[in-house]
Amino acid sequence: MDHRPALSNRHLLFYTLYLAYIAAGALSILPGPTLPLLAQHTGVPLDKAGWMFTALSAGFAIGVMIAGLFTKRLSPKSILMLGLVLMAANSIITPWTHLFSLLLASQFLMGIGFGFLDVSINILVSLLFRETLSQTLIGLHSSFGLGALVAPLLLSLALTVAHDPIWAYLTGSLIALICTALLFRQRTPRPATVTSTGQLAQQALSPRIFGQLLLWLMALEFFFYIAVEVGFSDWIVTAVSQSAAISLALAAPAATAFWLGLTVSRLLSSQIIKRAILNERQLLYLCIFGGGLSVLLAALFPGQLVIVFSASACVGFFLGPLFPGLLAIASRWFAHALGTISGVLLISSGISGMIFPVFMGILIPSIGIQWVMAIPAVVCLLIAVPFTLANRKQRRTLQLQQEEHTIEGTSPLPIIRHP
Repeated sequence: MDHRPALSNRHLLFYTLYLAYIAAGALSILPGPTLPLLAQHTGVPLDKAGWMFTALSAGFAIGVMIAGLFTKRLSPKSILMLGLVLMAANSIITPWTHLFSLLLASQFLMGIGFGFLDVSINILVSLLFRETLSQTLIGLHSSFGLGALVAPLLLSLALTVAHDPIWAYLTGSLIALICTALLFRQRTPRPATVTSTGQLAQQALSPRIFGQLLLWLMALEFFFYIAVEVGFSDWIVTAVSQSAAISLALAAPAATAFWLGLTVSRLLSSQIIKRAILNERQLLYLCIFGGGLSVLLAALFPGQLVIVFSASACVGFFLGPLFPGLLAIASRWFAHALGTISGVLLISSGISGMIFPVFMGILIPSIGIQWVMAIPAVVCLLIAVPFTLANRKQRRTLQLQQEEHTIEGTSPLPIIRHP
């Protein structure tokens, strides 16, 4: 029996999830452009303030693990509502508090809320939109980019009109609370069979999977990618503001340009592959090298506004297809262990998100922000190394499997298989 909600309710739920991802995109981006103000507000140097990014990433990783445990007892809708409330409440505390310890705590709790939101939305979409899963996920990822795109504009408006960033945070919180109210009376499905899910989980935790080099090469790809995306997007506004000696309100469009490029490219990349203009591998190689060169251009000319804004848009445009493209490849190669591959990639991404922003912040006083912004360029180019090795490894594995099938088909002796 199909326990999915009626079609009209599915549409309402989709738009609610779409709005939730817009709120998540906005609230996750705002701490980056407002970092100098938050550091000044809490009385800490800029490099120390960068620890808030580590707190956010740590909270996200822990939130995902807690959400995985909650799914056994709570519905995905309940977890999502809890995540939205955590995000809304702590995003208000972030620009309001004068205590650095409270700032770190609010970012940590906000990260937990993001983790709840990510896990629950993925479950809901998988249950509700099985027939159009890929299109639905692309749309939702685009909405996250839309929120990240609007956030710097809201920040510029808040700083220009009210001279206080809290109004930009309040807007994101209000959207999150509206989503919570919309979800309250909506019917949503729950995973149908706990037994089969548990069996799949046991299969996914097989030690053989963790011993595969291919898995760890893909984990390294995601480690590098998150380092580039988070490192660049978190520090570009600060780099432009300091290099060009302008206010954050005037520098914030650099982040807007980045997220605009990322959102547009995610919408275009599927059409490029669908029309066979480029195959998947060619597109990802183009994005890796194009992204690295674009980041380098932004790092070389952070004080030239026209150049750096254009370069920031190009960085987002080239990075946009990388995450969904790499994720699609991982899902195909590990279709028998989606839970395991998702967990490994998430942990790798979380570690990268915790390390790189604070690492870049620590280096700023010693080598300068211009050299620090060149680090994501090098890391972006490094994605090509595990990506190439993983493709070669997979091709070799497929060739061996084809040879085995050929031997089985031509051998006159029966093949004895051991369980």
